Amino acid sequence: MLRGFLLLICIAFLSVLGAQQDSTRLAKLLTDYKVKTSIGLQLWATYSQNMRVYDESTGLYVKADNRLNAQIRRSRFIITGQPYERLNFNITAALDLVGHDVLAATQTGGNNGASPLIRLWNAFLQYQVSKRPDRLYVVAGYFPPPVGRESSTAALRSNSFEKAWSQNYVRRQLTGTGPGRATGLLLAGQLHDVAPGIHLSYETALQNPVFQAYAGNSTGLQFSPLWSTRLSVYVGDLENEKYSLVHRVNYFGKRDGLTLSVSGARQGQTDAFGSNRMLGFELLYNTAGLHIDGDYHFFRRNTPDGDATTRTKGRTGYLRVGYNIDAGGARVLEPVVSYWFLRSPTTVDGIANAALTQSFSGSDLGIDIGANLYFNPDFKLSLFYAYRKGDEGEGRPQDINNNYFQQTGVGPVMRGSYFGAGWVVLF
Repeated sequence: MLRGFLLLICIAFLSVLGAQQDSTRLAKLLTDYKVKTSIGLQLWATYSQNMRVYDESTGLYVKADNRLNAQIRRSRFIITGQPYERLNFNITAALDLVGHDVLAATQTGGNNGASPLIRLWNAFLQYQVSKRPDRLYVVAGYFPPPVGRESSTAALRSNSFEKAWSQNYVRRQLTGTGPGRATGLLLAGQLHDVAPGIHLSYETALQNPVFQAYAGNSTGLQFSPLWSTRLSVYVGDLENEKYSLVHRVNYFGKRDGLTLSVSGARQGQTDAFGSNRMLGFELLYNTAGLHIDGDYHFFRRNTPDGDATTRTKGRTGYLRVGYNIDAGGARVLEPVVSYWFLRSPTTVDGIANAALTQSFSGSDLGIDIGANLYFNPDFKLSLFYAYRKGDEGEGRPQDINNNYFQQTGVGPVMRGSYFGAGWVVLF
């Protein structure tokens, strides 16, 4: 899909060149449409300890060797533009997890082999409906639901070594996949100065995740769209002067304000569950060099037959604190501590109910402690220690569905902890 899309872009550009026979026309077109490109890279080197793999033949965990692993954790290739006065577009491609060893303690799968895959990450149009700036926008395309503070934070702007892994649970609960994107329509806007120093924003989206049946291309014979919404109150400075789908954490002393949000989502019956609901609270606080952000979300699912006795529920969230210290010149040293968690069923019956609704079970938590050294807001080096712990409760390893006990490409594991050095740069 992405390759075909990129090919169409190339054909369009070549057509313009052929028709105009003048490269200056293309330059003028790009200028008139305010087309901008950017590239972001996140490179990691980690040393993992105490990663263990479950051996079904013996019923025991086998310890994997401690290991050094270098990987391209994330990369983003972004094209944005404004072809008309009120219309903007964003197209983002991603190349992630190249070189990731699935027996390293870091989470998710790999993207290795002779030709690592590039995939579509975001693709949406944003139209300003109201003539009064910032009151009403329509966003259409492929984007994440507006639920979860960390889920809405740009990956390369997150200030812990890894994004709080609670975002993965939010995204998978809502869309069925870790990237957490779905096609749909969103209405959003900001209301400035509704009272002295008080601002509001709203977002509500209707999307159709289709990853649960028929090789990940349908919701199944039963259909229900995903509805999600977020309402935010800003005390002091806004996060963005104009509405944006994407958030950040560290404003490097340029914001003095508090953001409080309530967000939630609901989806009716599909082949995977009878109903799916989420409700949570989010915050961001910036002042001088201090920044604190976090969220807390409850989720619940019923089986497709609607039997209340097989209901499953859980909660996930994170809290992160960072502080900017002047390191001389334009450099900033930022110590950061973050904590995230998943708490879901640990009893035999609870784990069985979670399996019936394709939901999570067991517990998972992580603590990241370390620091970032910024040479500028778009260039940083990181050094962290990441501690991981989980609880399978009364379940068997192969029955527990969370990231501490499951590894894509491996199966049941007990995840280790790791030391990590990172480099993030945006061009």
